[in-house]
Amino acid sequence: MADKKKENRNIDTAKARGELEEDLLEYVYRKWRQGRQITSKEYARTTGITGYEAAGLVRSLVTKGFLYEPENNNLELTEKGKLEGMDCLARHEKLTQFFQTVSGMDQERAQEDACRVEHYISPEGLKGIEHFLQYGDVYDRVYDDMDLYTFYGDGEFPMAFGLYEPERRNPRFLAAEYEKLENSAILRIKKSENCFLLRTKKEESLGFMWYRREEEWIQAKKEKDVYQLPTDIFTYNANTGIPITEAVAIIAITRFDQKPLQIDYRELNIHVW
Repeated sequence: MADKKKENRNIDTAKARGELEEDLLEYVYRKWRQGRQITSKEYARTTGITGYEAAGLVRSLVTKGFLYEPENNNLELTEKGKLEGMDCLARHEKLTQFFQTVSGMDQERAQEDACRVEHYISPEGLKGIEHFLQYGDVYDRVYDDMDLYTFYGDGEFPMAFGLYEPERRNPRFLAAEYEKLENSAILRIKKSENCFLLRTKKEESLGFMWYRREEEWIQAKKEKDVYQLPTDIFTYNANTGIPITEAVAIIAITRFDQKPLQIDYRELNIHVW
């Protein structure tokens, strides 16, 4: 679902109402997957609809059993809502990739087209698109803010990675911190979270790791010697025949608990399979 006000809503009032409800459900689900909560007012500001309209959509989704009655104005999904939200998000992401694949358009334009199609496409049509994405790619593509749960089931998946000095290319130089990390990153997929795990080698110390979201630097969670990086901060690259080939993000590593400077920036490149 693109974060834009819908156009041409008067084409079909009943369907347009259903589209708006699915868009809200998909948005709340995406934020829940990222460990965040939103209110109907925040959703209205993000999408450009009125607060009255957003409140009406929430009431409808509560009646249908997709949302709980809001507490503290936060929107919370029921189990039924989580399943439906996951389905909405999967349709949106696969359609976005499809339009990028067959046309070479950028992600924003592909998302706009996906928003129009995702509410009407049949299960057979979506299955055909999934098959095409797997076996009939045409264009390489780049996309971000992706939920890897639509590609993987629950589990942990080891993946090769590189940590580079971002300003040094042709040739690229590995950052000094790379030698302090285990050789594999782990993609951890759960229903409630997706993250990449980076583990320091035995008796090595790395300091503080940071990632950037919406221009803000956030300190990565650390459990013992393992750092957690949310999957939605990465940009994903794909080429013909392979849904995802690599995940790239600018992170930072500091010795002290302080916001990073440019000299602390590192490029993390994970080879996704």
